[in-house]
Amino acid sequence: MRRQLMKYAAILLVTLGGCSADFHSKSWAKDNLENKPTITVVKNFIDLGFTENRGVIFGILNGKMPQCARITAVVFRVLILIALALFIGINRKKSFLFLLPFLLFWVGAAGNLIDPFVYGYVVDFIHIHMGNVLDWPFYFNMADAFITMGMLLLLLHREESAFGNLKRVHA
Repeated sequence: MRRQLMKYAAILLVTLGGCSADFHSKSWAKDNLENKPTITVVKNFIDLGFTENRGVIFGILNGKMPQCARITAVVFRVLILIALALFIGINRKKSFLFLLPFLLFWVGAAGNLIDPFVYGYVVDFIHIHMGNVLDWPFYFNMADAFITMGMLLLLLHREESAFGNLKRVHA
């Protein structure tokens, strides 16, 4: 019983903490980076700047999406949130580590769904690059980072499971 309660507390912490971190980081970016020069955090690696993402992932189609496409993107994000919530609810008895990637996906999807209603666009402000070698023009935000972390955890868990299965087959 206590273990189950701890798991639900961790789920609540990830969900509320992630949403709060995303919201407050975007609010900070809007207040401190909008219409200001880029700030270098780690030279040739991490910059903070401000961009209004009116497109889809990584600002693709930024400002070039017709109204119907923007509405479709919002509906798609809502459907993803509902599907993830159902998946998490159905699998709530599984371990927290199993649920964690899906919680991170949910937090990221929720964060990027809220922005268009609050600001009219998604706030992106983090730019990662490797000097001039790898310098994509894309900026992202905490919600995008949560989605990426969820994907990495899912892939790591899958690799771990795959190697575990190999060990059992060859043992």
